[in-house]
Amino acid sequence: MLNRLTALLTLIAALLFAGAVAAQEVTQRPVAGFPHAVLYTVGDQPKPVVVILHGADGNDEAGARFGPILARMGYAAVGLPYYSPNWGDYGPPPKFPDLPGSFIDIRVDQLADLREALRGMPGADVERFGLFGASKGAEFALIAGSRYPWIDSIVAYAPTDLVWEGWGLEMVEAEGTRSSFSFDGQPLPFTPYRGFVEGLLAGPAADLRAIHENGRADHPEKAAAARIPVENYPGALLLIAGGRDAQWNAADAAAAIEARRSEAGLQTTALIYLEAGHDLVGDGGVRQVERSGGSPEADAAARQDAWPKVVAFMAETLAN
Repeated sequence: MLNRLTALLTLIAALLFAGAVAAQEVTQRPVAGFPHAVLYTVGDQPKPVVVILHGADGNDEAGARFGPILARMGYAAVGLPYYSPNWGDYGPPPKFPDLPGSFIDIRVDQLADLREALRGMPGADVERFGLFGASKGAEFALIAGSRYPWIDSIVAYAPTDLVWEGWGLEMVEAEGTRSSFSFDGQPLPFTPYRGFVEGLLAGPAADLRAIHENGRADHPEKAAAARIPVENYPGALLLIAGGRDAQWNAADAAAAIEARRSEAGLQTTALIYLEAGHDLVGDGGVRQVERSGGSPEADAAARQDAWPKVVAFMAETLAN
């Protein structure tokens, strides 16, 4: 009862603060050493840091969308672009040519460098540190949480419990050989896909969920080695997943993560929306991202239900 009352009071205080700053201007500052990264703040009073980790689309859209929202909620929000798709002659030119153009060996340990770069910047309190990621960004966040004890809070939309194979133009002739992520200069163990190149050729008709699930089934030993050790993350964790996710099986992954952490005596909140798909970030709106799964109405209902809980979770886990 006391914990619920504390959480309620924390949420009320956060909402009052957010209302007080909502009309104020959001300041945007570049982060030295991190091309295209932006720190979003309202005022210069130190606030908890929340790093926005983009999904498979890469670039800076998620940061540009949620940076101002999180800043007005009372956080020092950081949009961290770390990948900008470059398919050469087979796709449009990359938005940010100076970022990795393939999703291969993305450095998880760049978060430690980012934390140091933020230290002392106006409005940022790096001693309170959270991650806000979706899809591949959730994969990134969970890997980081399992390795850095200073991460206090993670919101992971459409998560996975495994590290997956990387992709890029050079992988067309080298399937199953590279990881999505690295740490301290070493690629992380990963689960290969089945049918990635066929999926590229199939375009919108590709069954992305099957590509992941078939890869998991084909390589049980590699999947075991690639499991993200979420039990090593002692901080607060909120998972949001849809049962009809067409990208990968986020609902089963969230259940597996919750079970593993429960065995370790760690608390996890998992919000599973059985009829929803992959596109669950935000506070509502009937829209549909291509190949998300679910339906626009189910996704909107899930977002509307989840967002107040995300707000409350962040207020409770990052306020002190």
